[in-house]
Amino acid sequence: MLLALVAVGASPCACADEPTAQIRATTDKILALLADPALKTEARNSERRQLIREELGRRIDWATVARSSLGRHWAKRTRAEQTEFVSLFSRLLEETFIDKFETHHGELDKVEYLGEKIIDEYASVKAQISTKDQIVHPVEYRLQKSSKDWRIYDVLLEGVSLVKNYRDQFDEILAKSSYEKLVADLRAKIPQGSP
Repeated sequence: MLLALVAVGASPCACADEPTAQIRATTDKILALLADPALKTEARNSERRQLIREELGRRIDWATVARSSLGRHWAKRTRAEQTEFVSLFSRLLEETFIDKFETHHGELDKVEYLGEKIIDEYASVKAQISTKDQIVHPVEYRLQKSSKDWRIYDVLLEGVSLVKNYRDQFDEILAKSSYEKLVADLRAKIPQGSP
């Protein structure tokens, strides 16, 4: 893997490589879980998925992703509704990510880390994922410092923000329907038996 760190910020930081190092560690751990022959059996499928879910939970700030995705509609919700939304939305995204990891893992050739920018408590890590068919997918992780960790609050895939994509979808749904319908739709999309 190629690692070209470009630390840009208001002031030099001894922790300049932390965002990239943490993204790399999470990615490597998930890839190792997917490649582990002991975890590939049908009997250990749910265990493998739970281990991946835990890795995602350590790196992704689900509450911020959910709040930002719901956008202007967030403030209109009660605290209980907000808590439920974070839970449902994070479970849906976890399942979506895990399905994609499992489906496309065999096509992966390499992950290259191209650089990072750190400005105060925020960072951006640019990477590209190459497939064995030589197709390159640019990815940008946007992170915020949370104690000693950098937590993802948005991901840009091919230049498209995950948060903005969901916010646009939720705005459209809520313009035509109700919040209750949105929650019911989210609940229906989560596979039965997922935590």
